[in-house]
Amino acid sequence: MITFIKPKVYASISDTIPPINTTIQQSKKFIQEGYSIAHENQEKAYQHFLNGATYYKLKKDTTAYINCMLGLSEIKIRQGKFNRSFEILWDIFPKAKQNSNKNSLALLHRKLGSLYGLYGKDSLSLYHLKKSVEIVKKNNAPENLLPSSYLPLAIQCINTKKYDTALKYLDSCYLSNKKKNRLIYIDAYYGHIHTKKKDYRKANIYLKGLTSKFKERKLGFLAMVCSFNGDLKLSLKETDSAIYYYKKSLEVINTMKVHIEQKTEVLEQLATLHFKINKKAQAFNYMKSAKAISDSLFHTQSEHNKELFEIKNKYQEDLSKKEAKIIAQNKLIELKDIASFRQKLLISLLILLAAIGILTFRQRYRIKKMLYNKEKNDAILEIRNKELTANALQIIEKDHTVNELLETIKENIPQKYKSLNNKYKQSNEKLWNDFHLQFTKTNSEFYKRLLEIHSKLTPNDLKCCALIKLKFDSKEMSQILGISLHSVHMARSRVRKKLNLSREENLSNYIAMI
Repeated sequence: MITFIKPKVYASISDTIPPINTTIQQSKKFIQEGYSIAHENQEKAYQHFLNGATYYKLKKDTTAYINCMLGLSEIKIRQGKFNRSFEILWDIFPKAKQNSNKNSLALLHRKLGSLYGLYGKDSLSLYHLKKSVEIVKKNNAPENLLPSSYLPLAIQCINTKKYDTALKYLDSCYLSNKKKNRLIYIDAYYGHIHTKKKDYRKANIYLKGLTSKFKERKLGFLAMVCSFNGDLKLSLKETDSAIYYYKKSLEVINTMKVHIEQKTEVLEQLATLHFKINKKAQAFNYMKSAKAISDSLFHTQSEHNKELFEIKNKYQEDLSKKEAKIIAQNKLIELKDIASFRQKLLISLLILLAAIGILTFRQRYRIKKMLYNKEKNDAILEIRNKELTANALQIIEKDHTVNELLETIKENIPQKYKSLNNKYKQSNEKLWNDFHLQFTKTNSEFYKRLLEIHSKLTPNDLKCCALIKLKFDSKEMSQILGISLHSVHMARSRVRKKLNLSREENLSNYIAMI
């Protein structure tokens, strides 16, 4: 980008709060008021924006401050002091880039693009104008900002005679217009383009009635509309009408102090037309005025703008070197940040892997220990159950022997049988109660799990289940429980029913799994 030397020629922002009017605390209304004042008194408008910029800067309202500075820039453009406008825009450019509200940055790019376009710096102009559109599209901009961002692109294309491209940008203005209302500024440029393309019928359709609309609203763009109408009438060889519209355009430019950049072209057209109708003195005066205005605004040696294109090669080289150095430093910082991030990430991964490894090892150790304890407990339980089974079998064998003896006594000494039989039954009942108590103690978890699944089991049902778990058959269970074999079968059937087992399911296998 071309860099210009920018001396501080505009009024500086003071460090004291200026007199506060009724609207300065409402930034949007305050900005609008400044542009309204500019139609009547540009110096007053300039002071208005300057006071606002001072106030908002002290209040740290960056967006409002930038908008006031943009207002100052606009006043300088209207005064034809384009280099002052450049200075203001470039001074606020860093703040606009850093500001969270990007709408003001879009407006800044738009103004820079338009200024570069005035001096034929087409590539720079298009860069800034396209940047403006890009920013508006990316951000939540007001509804009217996108159409008004396409318009300067269309104007720049008109200035470079790319009329078809300009028409596309004007179409984009309408396509991005959410309100779907008529855009009279856009229609004016449609008419202007069709005049350039010699489609005078379409040009007349677009321009018809626009003069009165802008006049009613007292808008400065009336100068451009009158100029466009003058171009159309000139193309149609309607000399008197052309002179009329050009004079009207000149009148608006002088009275409203707007579109001063158009003044040279209007004066040149009036000079040409007066020369054609043989009014050479007037033609000379118009041409002389056009030359003076052109030199004042655009000549590189003019007092206002000679600094604008005074490029300092050494300054540009130094700036390029500094930019290259900054880029290199930023790249180095970026690489260091990446390396530091990767190092931290690697350390974090190693710590994570180590933690996972430790947790995995501890978990495996716990599982292994649990399995060992379970196997150990199962083995102890199995041994104790075998001991219980052996004791039970011994008791059963003893019962056989005692029963045989009792039968012999019953036959040979009947008077002793009854008392001995009663003693045996009491002793036998105590033995089986002790056996059941020992089984319960050994197999407490079995009873607990069994009751959790089947809570309706009675103590007798639990005894039956315990004997089934120890793998006693029905006959042995009959002897242990002191009931008949039929009663054992009934007990087993009752247990099956309470356990909700089907005929296909084996009772012994089911209990063994608990």
